[in-house]
Amino acid sequence: MKQFFDFFPVAIFVGIYFYTNDIILSTKFLVGASGVQLAIGLLVFKKVEKMHLYTFLVLAVMGGLTIALKDPIFIMWKPTVINWTFSMVILGSQFIGDRPIVQRLIEGLLKQAPDISLDVPQDKWRLLNITWVFFFIFLGAVNIYVAKNYEESTWVTFKLIGMTLFNLVFFAAQFAYLSRFMSELPETSETTEDNAAMTSATELDVTPNKSQEQE
Repeated sequence: MKQFFDFFPVAIFVGIYFYTNDIILSTKFLVGASGVQLAIGLLVFKKVEKMHLYTFLVLAVMGGLTIALKDPIFIMWKPTVINWTFSMVILGSQFIGDRPIVQRLIEGLLKQAPDISLDVPQDKWRLLNITWVFFFIFLGAVNIYVAKNYEESTWVTFKLIGMTLFNLVFFAAQFAYLSRFMSELPETSETTEDNAAMTSATELDVTPNKSQEQE
């Protein structure tokens, strides 16, 4: 559900494009869907995610130029602008703050799995952070290459399918690497809990009350 909510503006953009073959009209729907995404986040989930907000702001500029000038090159450059901005922010976190962004992001996600412990040396976190920098630079460069060298319809397909596949492969590789540093925390067994309860009950039974002491 969360993945659909994150990507439904792109899905609408691609669907409208292949139905109408009109990238200007598709861009209008894309900007509108991104605005709806912000509104839903605010009204339903009571928060606006930074990524959704940043994407909407870039769309408002790049998509607005495409609509106003009727030139698709601006909306085609939008993924590159977003990915390269991400790479610069991630690179900056390498030198600013006590933890790189990738470390903060992954540790935040693992809070949803309290039974898993992750112990990664700090130098490995910084190495992972740099790999994310190069990955987003790579994505931005590939987007430009496809936009310049292939037909408009090919770029639209790449935007939905190609970039999704690149992301899936990259994040799967990241998880495979981090799994070396993961361990499952031991769970408290029911037997241990029962024994503790029985011990407490026994202690209560053998403890004399004040009336017995007076006798």
